[in-house]
Amino acid sequence: MSVQVSYKKQTLLGVLILLVIFAVFEIFAQIYQIDEDISCNFVKSEVYRNIPENILIGMCNEYHKIKLVHNSYWQIYPDQHYEHVNINSFGFRGSEISMEKPADTFRIFVVGGSTTFGSAATSDDNTMPGYLQKNFDMIDLGLNVEVINAGSVGAYSKTEAPFVKDVLFDFDPDLIIVFDGWNDVWISYTSHIDERGAEGQLYDVVRDLHDIMPYYKTPFVIRDIAMKNKNTFSGIWDETNLDKKISLWKERWDDACISAEQKNIKMFVMIQPILGTGDRTITEFEKPNLSADEDFFLVPIALQKYVDVLQELTNCTYKADLTHTFDNHNQTIFFDRGHVGDEGNMIIAEEIYKLVLPVIQKS
Repeated sequence: MSVQVSYKKQTLLGVLILLVIFAVFEIFAQIYQIDEDISCNFVKSEVYRNIPENILIGMCNEYHKIKLVHNSYWQIYPDQHYEHVNINSFGFRGSEISMEKPADTFRIFVVGGSTTFGSAATSDDNTMPGYLQKNFDMIDLGLNVEVINAGSVGAYSKTEAPFVKDVLFDFDPDLIIVFDGWNDVWISYTSHIDERGAEGQLYDVVRDLHDIMPYYKTPFVIRDIAMKNKNTFSGIWDETNLDKKISLWKERWDDACISAEQKNIKMFVMIQPILGTGDRTITEFEKPNLSADEDFFLVPIALQKYVDVLQELTNCTYKADLTHTFDNHNQTIFFDRGHVGDEGNMIIAEEIYKLVLPVIQKS
């Protein structure tokens, strides 16, 4: 009997020691993660120099709360509502819509990554699709133009093209605008072909744990210690496979355009601007984004290769290079390598409006 009691005491003591170790490590993890959890480059950026910092920090916290559905489409969980960000019942940013298109309506979906979603926009209306809607609201085309923000953080052609065909076609769109390029360039080839290795699997496990236990930080610290590149879910920049990634990008959008044409849906594929593209002079506030990344100069050069093959999307009627959108703007536009604030979103929207208006008028 005494042996059994001793064994139980030892077991209990062992469990308590483990719990203490886990608790101590979690305290360390919570401290370690503080900067990452509340950090957003736009908070102290010249881009939002006229907005109080407490408001920007509030925006930052909201953006960190947005949950994604980790399926093959990288959709956003529906019905998420905050002061600056609203996700409707279909998982699109902005106001509520109906699946059935209203009468006398030209319906536009804008597809892309975080730059389309508007990571740092001060409101749903101040995203790029939001400003595009404002532009159409100011003119009378004899019909209602409805612009829907279908952007999602981290999206790229591998997730976007099937999302367009499998999900967005069901909403009876008249036009789908694809606004991307940056994520396709940056994301590793291994992720493009679903061979992400141990690091990619580790990232996925930690991401899924976060969905279940959002306040538990220990897995994040383990991941960051184990991964060579914790800054991206997809792996490490690999310029050597750029041509293969471009071929996949062309194949995906050509196929999506064929499917769209069969349903009488127009597709407009656009290459987005990022810091370092075009002929614009980079401001003093933007320069630190260059020195902070040794691969910075390679990414704009790689993006230009996507521009070069844009016209080879033979099945897509409408294509546009937007990498020179900011050439005549000397103010600070970017708060990191590719994200912009409200003003940048407005400028891009104006450029897209000029490109899309003739398409609607021909309809």
